[in-house]
Amino acid sequence: MTRILVLLLFASTAAAVEPPRLLDPNLQIELIASEPELVTPTGCCFDDDGSLLVIECHTHFPPDDYVGPKTDRIYRFDDSDGDGVLDRKSLFYEGGIATMNIVNLGDGSFAVATRSNVVRLRDTDGDKVADERTVLLSHNTAAVYPHNGLGGLTLGPDGWLYVGQGENFGEPYELVGTDGSKQIGGGEGGNVFRCKADGSDVQRVATGFWNPFGLCFDSARRLWGVGNDPDAMPPNRLMHIVPGGDYGFQFRFGRAGVHPLQAWDGEFPGTLPMTAGTGEAACAVAVHGQHLWVTSWGDNRIERHSLVQRGATWGTTVETVVQGDANFRPVAMAVAADGAVYVTDWVDRSYPVHRKGRLWRVVHKTADVSATADDVPALTTPEKLANVLREDGTLPIDRRMQGLDSPDPFVRQAATYGLVQTDQLMSLGREQATTADQRVALLTAWRWKELVDPSSLSADERHALIEWGLAEESETVRLAAIRWATERDCKDQLAAIQSLLQRPETSPRLFSAVIASIAYLETGSASRRSRDPAIEKLLIEFAGNSSASPKLRAMAIRRIPELSETPTDQQLRQWLDDQPDREFAKEVVRLLAARGGKAALDQLAAIAADERFDLQTRADALAGLSRNADAYATLINRASLPKQPETLRVEARRMQKRNWGADESRPDKDDLEAWMALIADRGDVDAGRRVFFRTTCVNCHRHSGRGAQTGPDLTSLSGNLTKKRVLDSILHPSKEVGPLYVPWKILTTDGNVLTGLKLDRAGAGNSMRFQGADGEVFEVPLADVQQQEPVDQSIMPTGLEGTMGIGELRDLIAFLIGE
Repeated sequence: MTRILVLLLFASTAAAVEPPRLLDPNLQIELIASEPELVTPTGCCFDDDGSLLVIECHTHFPPDDYVGPKTDRIYRFDDSDGDGVLDRKSLFYEGGIATMNIVNLGDGSFAVATRSNVVRLRDTDGDKVADERTVLLSHNTAAVYPHNGLGGLTLGPDGWLYVGQGENFGEPYELVGTDGSKQIGGGEGGNVFRCKADGSDVQRVATGFWNPFGLCFDSARRLWGVGNDPDAMPPNRLMHIVPGGDYGFQFRFGRAGVHPLQAWDGEFPGTLPMTAGTGEAACAVAVHGQHLWVTSWGDNRIERHSLVQRGATWGTTVETVVQGDANFRPVAMAVAADGAVYVTDWVDRSYPVHRKGRLWRVVHKTADVSATADDVPALTTPEKLANVLREDGTLPIDRRMQGLDSPDPFVRQAATYGLVQTDQLMSLGREQATTADQRVALLTAWRWKELVDPSSLSADERHALIEWGLAEESETVRLAAIRWATERDCKDQLAAIQSLLQRPETSPRLFSAVIASIAYLETGSASRRSRDPAIEKLLIEFAGNSSASPKLRAMAIRRIPELSETPTDQQLRQWLDDQPDREFAKEVVRLLAARGGKAALDQLAAIAADERFDLQTRADALAGLSRNADAYATLINRASLPKQPETLRVEARRMQKRNWGADESRPDKDDLEAWMALIADRGDVDAGRRVFFRTTCVNCHRHSGRGAQTGPDLTSLSGNLTKKRVLDSILHPSKEVGPLYVPWKILTTDGNVLTGLKLDRAGAGNSMRFQGADGEVFEVPLADVQQQEPVDQSIMPTGLEGTMGIGELRDLIAFLIGE
C-alpha cells in the first residue's frame, strides 16, 4: 500500500459538496478532504509541526458487507508546498477498535482513546509513522457498545491526562493504570478520570454524566465538557467540570433521565448545574477566542457560546455559527496556530460506518489571529475562593464550614471537596454540622470518598451516616441520605425510608424520592423507560389506601401518569366519594381531565353536577370538560345560569366566552404599567389553575405534575417571580427564550417550511418530532429534511392575552406566582 497520497486539493470532490451555511458573516468555510480520501472521521488534533492527525473509524457497527479495513486508522494531513493548505495525507497508524479521540501529549507522542483503552503512540525514528504503542489505561468491562466507554480526552495544564467515560450501560468496570492504580464502579453514570501522562495514578475527577465525549481546558485552567442526554431528558449539556463534581445522572436509575433520584441541572442536593444546554449529540468543545465552540452532530451545527459569569461558575449565551443540512454531522474540532478551526464531519446520520466523511476548515476572513487566540475571562473572585476552599490544606475547618453555607452551589461543592482532599472530613463530627447545607455536604463528602475509595468507609459507618441523615428534619438532608442509601442498595434502611411517608410534613418532592427509593430497594433495579412499573404500582397502592392521609394520597395521584390504565376512572370516582378532601379531590379531577377519554369526562360531568362536593372541586371538574365543551353544553349552560353559585357560574361563562380581546378595552402590549393596573387586584389561585389547564398554556407547559413537557415546567415559578415579570413574558413571549426552548424552522425536500419545538427522535430514529405553536405534535422523516435552523421567536404564541378576559389573566398570574 502506498503510504503517501497527494490529494490535489480534492478539487473534484469539493465541487460536488455543498458546504454548510455560515451564520456569522465574518467566517468562511473550506472543504479540506472528503470521501473517498477520508471516511467516517472522529477525533483530531494537531502535532507540534502543524500537521493534523485525524482518526478514520472503520469499526463503529460495520455492516456485514463492509469493504473497509478491519481496524481503525489515523491519518496525518500536512502542507506539502507551504501555501497553508493541508493538501497531503499519509498513514500515521493503523489499529484499534472504536477509536474515539486523540490528543497531543506535547512530547512527540499522542494519546488515543478507544472504547476499551487509552494508548500512547510514538514515532521513534522520525518517519512520521507511529511505531511504538503503549497501553496507558485499560477499561475492563463486559460492555462493548462502541461509544459509551472511553471517549473524551484532553491534556491538562497540570500535565495530567483527562479521560471521559460514558454510562457504559451501567455495567461494572475497572479502569486500570500502568502502575496498577484503578477506579471501579458501575451504574453511577459517566465519569471523568485523570492519570499522569505515563498512565499511573488513576483518579476520579467528576461523575454524573451520560457520555462526556468532549473535554478541553481553557487558559484559566477551567475544564469544560460536553455530553449527550438521556433518552427523555434533553438537552445535551455544556458543563464546567470541577474536581469532585456530581452532575446528577446515574444509569442505575434508568436511562430515561427522569427518575426522582436523578438530576440534570443541579436539581438534587449535592449536584451541580450545567453551564448551558447544547444541540443534540454534542461531541466536542473547543476554546476559540473568547468563546467556546461546540459541535452538535444531531442538529447539524456548530455553536458559539459566550461566557456570562454566574458566581463561581459560568453560564453562556449561545448562537449558531455553522448550520448544515442533514448531511453535516460535525464531530471533533482542532484549533490551528493561525486560529482556523478544523472540523471532522461524519456526514451521514447512520451509526454504522458508511464510507462517507469530510474535513472542514473554518476561518475568520480577516485572518486576525488575536481574535481567535484563547482569550477567555480570567478567574473571578468567586472562582478563586472556590479554588482555595478546594485545594488549600492550611485553611481552617471553620472557613470551609462557612463555605458550605454559601448560596453558590459551586462554592459549596468546592468546600465539600476540600474536606475530603485535606482529610478534615476525618475529624469532622456530625454534631459540628449545624445547618442543613453543612449536613448535606457531610453526607456528600463521605459519599464521594466512598466512590473514589470503597475501602475508606465500612458498611457500619455508612449505615450510621445514612441513618443520621434520614432522621434529620431538613428535606434536603433526607434527600441526600435517601439517594445514597438507594444507590448503595441499603435494604437495611428500607424501614426508615418507608417511615418518612408517615410524616405529615412530607413534601411532593420528598414523597416522590421516597416512593422511588422503596421501589428500587424492593426490586433491585429501575426501569430504563420514562415510566417505571414498580414506582407506579406503589403509587396506585398508596393512592388507594384509605388509612393514609389525604394529603399524601393526593401526592400519589399526582405522580400517576395519565396513560396508566389503573386506577380506572370508576375507581378514582369511588375514592373521591369516600374521601372528598379538597387536595385529594383536586388531584383526582386533574387526572381524569388529563386522561380525557369519554369515561373520564363522564365522571367529571357527574362530579360537576354533584352538590355533595365543594364548589371549587365542582368548578375544577367543569373546567376539565373544556376541550369537549360541545358534548357537555347542556351542563355548562345550566352552570352559567344566574341562580347557580358564583364559582360555578363564573367558570361556566369563561368557558363559553370565545373572543375576549374584541369585547374589552386593552392597552398596547408595550404599555406594561397600564396592563399592571388592569390586573392590580388580587387574583383567585383556584380559578387561575383552571385557566392554566383549560387554555393553551397546558399544551406546552407542565405544572404540579400535569401538562406537556416541551416548554419550561412552571411549578417552580411560585414565590420566585414577580407579577410584573410573568405578565411581561405573556405579553412578549420572545423577549427571553431559554436555550432549551428555541424553536426550529425545517425546510423539507418538497419545499414545505415547518416551525416547531424539537422534541426527540421518533420510531426507529428515522424521524424527528416537533411541537407546533398550536400544541400539536408532528413528525418529519430525516430523509425529507433539506435544512433546519433555529429561529429567534418563541414557540409560545403571541396574543395569548387576547384569548382570555382580564379577570382570567389576573387569576392565571396569581396561580403561577402563588399569590
